Amino acid sequence: MRSLFGEGRDVLTVREVAERSGVHEVTIYRRWGTIESLVLDVAVTELIEESPFPDSGDLRRDLLEWANSVAAQVKTHEGFAFYRALAMAGSALYGSAEEEPAADGRAYLRRRTDQIQQAIDHHRVTHGGNPPSVERIFDVVLAPIYLRAIIGYATPDSQLETLVDRAFAGDL
Repeated sequence: MRSLFGEGRDVLTVREVAERSGVHEVTIYRRWGTIESLVLDVAVTELIEESPFPDSGDLRRDLLEWANSVAAQVKTHEGFAFYRALAMAGSALYGSAEEEPAADGRAYLRRRTDQIQQAIDHHRVTHGGNPPSVERIFDVVLAPIYLRAIIGYATPDSQLETLVDRAFAGDL
């Protein structure tokens, strides 16, 4: 699927995926229901397998390593197109801004947040204290990286350490 995004594409159709994979469209619809569910499932699976969240027990170091990895990925054409398609798929599963995400959207994203929560828990056991929540990490560390990529502004490479420290400090 990433190869399709690497071709500069932002939108995929079930027909294109079926043709490339040699699977009938009906099979895809039975398994995933929508192209958005398929994109989220593949995206999260690839993220977990290719870029697992580090878990050394030192959450600050792990967050900094992860933030650098995410920033590097969104700088590439393929990586940016992939994240843009992922965001579009996620928003399609959310519906309106006031709605909760659809159950399948929550399930796919939970796999990634569970990985991060495991690293947070590991840090808490080895270092104690009150490490940031997954939500705080997304808000303070991940959001600025994606926002800058979306608006075409340089990624905050020189500020990643500051963002990670802010996640721990609780200030914005």
